[in-house]
Amino acid sequence: MAGSKDGGERRNKERHYRCAVLLHPLRNRILRLLSRGRELGVGEIAAELDQEPGRIAYHVRVLFKRSALQAVQKRRPAAPLYRWSPRAEWARKMLGEIDELGSEGE
Repeated sequence: MAGSKDGGERRNKERHYRCAVLLHPLRNRILRLLSRGRELGVGEIAAELDQEPGRIAYHVRVLFKRSALQAVQKRRPAAPLYRWSPRAEWARKMLGEIDELGSEGE
């Protein structure tokens, strides 16, 4: 029984971290930018969102760590491009829920 309790706690922590990832408005904007099947580097994302590249790099790392983004290595030594991760269905679902909540307030 102890194993099932530990597994449940890990799932709850992961759910908590996933929710926290999308609460930040800049991460939300990054995911929406890449949601159209685009592959962009940190510099391109920064330019499109009118943000500093260092700030974008930090948030991209957070999204990458939580498996919302996937790095695509085109050529070395070039910096990787980022795109939605195939494992990021949870993020698409949460973004949809955020949109629904926003439209209810209108």
